[in-house]
Amino acid sequence: MTLPHAWHPGAAARARSLIGSASWRSPRPARDLLLLFCFSWLATLLPLLPHQVPTLWLWGALSGACLVTTSWLLFHLHRRRSAIWSLLGCSALISIASLGDFWRVSPVFLLSQCRSAMQEAFLTGIWRHIEFHFQWFPITTVAMLLWICLGFHAVAVPEQGSVAAGTGWWLRIRRGMRAQILPRLAYCLLMLFCMAMAMSGFESLGIVVQKNLSADGFVCAMLCGMSLYHLVLTVYVYFSAHRYVNFSLER
Repeated sequence: MTLPHAWHPGAAARARSLIGSASWRSPRPARDLLLLFCFSWLATLLPLLPHQVPTLWLWGALSGACLVTTSWLLFHLHRRRSAIWSLLGCSALISIASLGDFWRVSPVFLLSQCRSAMQEAFLTGIWRHIEFHFQWFPITTVAMLLWICLGFHAVAVPEQGSVAAGTGWWLRIRRGMRAQILPRLAYCLLMLFCMAMAMSGFESLGIVVQKNLSADGFVCAMLCGMSLYHLVLTVYVYFSAHRYVNFSLER
């Protein structure tokens, strides 16, 4: 039995792309994104429910808009709804961990420890936010690091040339370091950098509009920082995988 002349791998790829595009326009992903928006709003406010502190609706709406936009971009890279549910799980983890941190130390005290400096260098501000996060949000920091290490996405690295004269256990250690430990370390550093970037950006925004960053603003900054991390990492993995496929085809 012969296949029709029009049926070839390029046509199959276009058909799969058309099906994925049609599934994106279906009501189901729209409901998923609406669920993510509402849940992100709730996740911003949940850590503050046990405390009588003022909240601002803008932070919850900003969290929802940021995570929905990130999910939309990730879906167009992967064509899978798993990107939406991954951010949903990450938002839940950050919200519950922040609830533990705010239960340990009151939001009013944490806000009093946050100091702003307008004239400091960029890297100095980033390091200050990372230090603040480790010191006053240890539960959230550990939870996010575990999320990254357990949800690790390996990146295929093309081998350049032949293997050198190191064989046996030393070669296995080097391969394990290169394939598992070093990428996880790099991903953790990337997450901390994205979180600090988001915190610094929110702090600068508060200075511009002459408003102090509230406790729900801190949670919103963490959610937006993790969405930025997911976006940067997914784009990197996507293009790394394509580069590996092209390298394999060239060989």
